[in-house]
Formats: sequence, C-alpha cells, structure tokens
Amino acid sequence: MSLSLLFVMLTLQPVQDDISNWMKLIESGRLEQVEAEIRQRPEQATPIVEELLSRFDSSVHSWRDRPEQRRVRYSDDLLQNGLTLTRLVTELTGDNTLERRFEARRDRVRATQMLNDGTFDEAMALIESVRSTARELEDQSFLFSTYLSSAYAYLGTGRPEKALIDCELALTLAREIGESGNLALALFNLGTAHLHLGNHDESLTYSLQAAEAAAEIGNKIWQANAWLNVGYAQIMKNQNGPAIGSLQRTLSLSQEAGDPLGEGRAWYNLGIAYFRLSQWKPARDHLEHAIEFIREVDIRHSHDITEFNTIERDALRRLLHSYQQLNLTDRALLEPIELRLKEFEKMAAQGADAGHSH
Repeated sequence: MSLSLLFVMLTLQPVQDDISNWMKLIESGRLEQVEAEIRQRPEQATPIVEELLSRFDSSVHSWRDRPEQRRVRYSDDLLQNGLTLTRLVTELTGDNTLERRFEARRDRVRATQMLNDGTFDEAMALIESVRSTARELEDQSFLFSTYLSSAYAYLGTGRPEKALIDCELALTLAREIGESGNLALALFNLGTAHLHLGNHDESLTYSLQAAEAAAEIGNKIWQANAWLNVGYAQIMKNQNGPAIGSLQRTLSLSQEAGDPLGEGRAWYNLGIAYFRLSQWKPARDHLEHAIEFIREVDIRHSHDITEFNTIERDALRRLLHSYQQLNLTDRALLEPIELRLKEFEKMAAQGADAGHSH
C-alpha cells in the first residue's frame, strides 16, 4: 500500500467514526447534542445530513399486510431529524440546499401516498416539483427516484407508453450513478412497463436482469417481484410450465422475506398457471391459499383497492371450476363460493369499479 493511500485511509477513518457517533446520538433521542455541535461548527453538518439522507432513502419501501394499509413505508424519525438539522443549517449559514433536499424527499413520500390513494393528478404535480428541485441541486440519485414515481403514476392512469419512457430514463440514470440497488429497481420497473404494454419478450429480458441484480445485493423482496413479472409474462406467452418454476421462486422468496403481499400474488398466479394446464388439484390448492391472502391482505395495487375485488372474483370462478372438474359436490364447500359470485354479479350490474394485479 502506498503512503499516500494509507494517509487517505487514516484521515477518512476519524470522519467515519464521527458520523457513526452522531448517528448513535440521533438514534438515542439526543438530537440536541448534535444541534449544539453544529451551532459550534456548522461545517460538521454536511456529512451528518448526507448520512441521514442516505439512511432515509434506504428506509423508503413498499409493504402491506392488511388491505387498509398504504404500501409506502419510511422512517419518519429520520425524516423529522433531517428536517430539523437542515433548518438549523439554513439558519446558521443562509444556505438552504440541504434543507431543500430533505423537503423534496418529504414531498416525494407525500406524492407516493397520493399515488397509492389513486389521486394521480395531484401526485404528478408534486413529482414534477421535486424533480425540478433534484435537477437544480444536481441530486442524481433522487432524480432517479422521481422517474420511478412518475412511471407508476402513468401506469395507474393507463398510459404505459409514457411510463416506459420514464423507466428508460431511470435506467440510464441508474447506469450513470453506478449504484446496484438503483439498477435493480430500474430494470424491474422497465420490465413492468413492457408487461403493461404487452411486450412480453422485452419484459422477460428486463425482469430476468432485475432478478439477477436483486440477487447480487441480497434483496429477496425485489427478487420475488422480478420473478413474479417473469412468471406473468410466461403465462401470457402460454408458457405455463416455465411460469410455474418462476412463480415458485416468487413464493419461496416472499415466504423467506416474510412478505405477505408477494406470497399472495404468487399463490394466485400459480393457481392460474395450473388452471391453464388443467391440473385441477394443484390449481385448487393454490387458489384456496390465494383467496386467504386476497381477503386478508388484498393483493391488488393500492390505488386499485375498491369494494369490487375482481381478483377475488376471478379466483373464486377458477376455484369453483376446479372443484367441478374434481367432481366435488359438498354444498358446504360450494355454496359460499356461489353466493359470493352472485354478490359480484349484483355489484357489476350496479357499475362497481374493479382493480387488478398479477
């Protein structure tokens, strides 16, 4: 090792130790001690805030284990602590750059909540605003995340061609940034956009790449989601045997990660694949599992959740047909399904909205 490289490493270590100590103070609720240090030495703020930004970005994720939940999750403690410290920096230095970076992240989370609630126009206005901030501040990683948000909005409003454009922009940025997590997300979302456009071959290509990229960073939920896309595309290409293999990966990964949403979607799509192969026993078994998750978790996209659950209706229709093919005549088994399907008929006649998932 050269003397110059050794010097760099030795000088970096105290800085890293300081940041670690500041984080421990913040996590233990002693933010005022960090504030006091920043008042004495404002230059200390930048590495602390950069670490808070990084940790907050890492805390943002999707999760749902019951129907009434929004999927977006994040650390409100990190967000509030970051806003508090960056406001102090603005007060002391007159430079509001760090504060604006945290405010933009707060607004992006709000936009994501709006997307989950299906208020797409309001969400898009907020996304455009934070994207402008990201460009102005040359915050490439955050700019990347705004393209994924707008792509989601376009998919939710039935404009997959616009979603595809933003996903391609996100992939370009991810490659420029060189961060593995961003690359995995970009590939997955690009595969999803192609799936919505019916470009099943392209979706398979990007989704397989996404699964590989997610495996490299050890993110099982992202792997599961990518294999779900692969399985669904294979079902659409009538490759039901290979689809079962892909969806079994989704099921195993989701169970290992403790993700009920991914697990429910895997059971449902496996049921469809076996159904299309006329393999009635495994179709029955997987659809029975799927219905539990459809009712207890709700496997639709958050913005699609309405009283009329078209996924439940589809699963019940397939399950009833599977029972009939297996010559099951137990009325205690069949009657609840038939009654529920009649309820769906009434709702459809009244013009109820439906959601979707894969």
